[in-house]
Amino acid sequence: MREGKVYLAGGGCGSADLVTYRALSVLQECEVVVYDSLVSEELLQWTRPDCEKIYVGKRCGSHAMKQAEINALLIKKAGEGKTVVRLKGGDPYVFGRGGEEFMAVSQAGICCEEIPGITSAIGAPAAAGIPVTHRGLSDSVTVVTGTVTDESGQPRLKMDFHVLAQLDGTLVILMGMRHLAEIVSGLLAAGKHQNTPCAIIMEGATRRQRVLRALLYELPARAAKEGFTSPAVIVVGSVAKLELLMERGDGAFHKKPESNKAEAEHGGAVLGPRTTVGVTGTEHFARKLSSVLCEKGISTWDMSFMEIVPAKEALPDFSDYGWLVFTSPNGVGVFLQKMREESRDLRSLYDKKIAVIGPGTAAALQEAGIYADYMPAVYDVAHLAKGLADKILADGKEGKSGKAQTCKAKQEAMCPAIFLRASKGSDSLPLIFQERGIPYGEFALYALTVQEQKRDAVLTKEPDYMVFGSALGARAYFEGLAEKGLQNTKSQYVCMGEPCGREVQKYGNTPPLIAGEASVDGVAACLCRQMGKEDSVCIDSED
Repeated sequence: MREGKVYLAGGGCGSADLVTYRALSVLQECEVVVYDSLVSEELLQWTRPDCEKIYVGKRCGSHAMKQAEINALLIKKAGEGKTVVRLKGGDPYVFGRGGEEFMAVSQAGICCEEIPGITSAIGAPAAAGIPVTHRGLSDSVTVVTGTVTDESGQPRLKMDFHVLAQLDGTLVILMGMRHLAEIVSGLLAAGKHQNTPCAIIMEGATRRQRVLRALLYELPARAAKEGFTSPAVIVVGSVAKLELLMERGDGAFHKKPESNKAEAEHGGAVLGPRTTVGVTGTEHFARKLSSVLCEKGISTWDMSFMEIVPAKEALPDFSDYGWLVFTSPNGVGVFLQKMREESRDLRSLYDKKIAVIGPGTAAALQEAGIYADYMPAVYDVAHLAKGLADKILADGKEGKSGKAQTCKAKQEAMCPAIFLRASKGSDSLPLIFQERGIPYGEFALYALTVQEQKRDAVLTKEPDYMVFGSALGARAYFEGLAEKGLQNTKSQYVCMGEPCGREVQKYGNTPPLIAGEASVDGVAACLCRQMGKEDSVCIDSED
């Protein structure tokens, strides 16, 4: 077994384009990435298609995985001979517990390397036009954390207010919003002047950035009134009154004029926060749609939480079937993998006809040198079923007259078609074949299951638009919200196909947007029309 390695990589603060070249290069090559909640979603799009992504996000009072478990996970994956990137927001060594992870991994005899990142302690204030040091105002900067974990694992406040109140330079407080009122009271009681300039930078260095400037004594009330919450950086000191920006706005982060011009030329908005699109479903679907949208300047979040679990059963004997029917690229991928695992020669399919739901599924087959014989003009299950049924009847391959029957392998008469798809696929295929009196077979290639840990991690996110690729994924999301007692009051839902749209409609009063075509092309075109980006040309599709 080859030797594994762990990289502790800083993802920088805020925007993905603040990541270092070194961190980006190891992300592109790694086999496993273990990432936190403050990491920019866009960075994950740079990983290889086969890269395993493991979410271990930590927020105050809520940990997807405990630190000891994270250490063990890094050691386990690297022990398998894999290259692992432990991706953290900011810098791993600035209140990121990177030192603990380095020691645990190295003590296990595994090579470990730290890659610095831009810490939010410096980057977030800078994005708001605040230099943490400035001649004549501050010649030093002190960075502290506003939250520590006690022996019981509970977050609490631990700051030496007497020392901090006497500082003449800049005080930067990370992870302090939970205890903001206590922090301000402690500083004032220790002698800090009530009129000391302060700033809070929320979601710093992103298009969602908000900045609040206030005097120390009024900071908690102003923050509560204006809805400032974590993640945020608190700056205390004279530099907080500075606003060294090329372009001033209403508290939102703006690019420099030349950057705005370049973005406009690529179809992006010039002013205001960037529109975000969260993509649910499988990693494959999220990656494919995100790549198309990102090319058009649309910021995407990977909110995938569905997992493909291949069937344990062996593939059936296809000699009894005339048509093999595929309804997704996922199905094609599992089918080809099972053919290899079972040592089945593709030449055994020489006399079979192939039906696919759309060009994405067709392209997945073409990679193996298999070309579809039929694809409907409209890429959804209903049109696939109706079109294929018409073709089978026209070709004179209908089964026995009278009631439809479900075919089983090794019958005397050849069965017209077998549906190779997910275990909980649309009812349209069998129902339409039954209505036409056409026998058929079915084999569940895989099941779509919910990765509950990943799903729970996305429940608190509210992008401007949220895409669902299937009714099953939509149902899992809304059930998760109900279980946690949460509501998404911001996102406009976008559905791939009518069945998905009907499912989403059950959970809210606002009708979702439904793509005119049930494909990646259709979803991207729907979003581009909604955002005024009519020139979108997409390259792939999926049911």
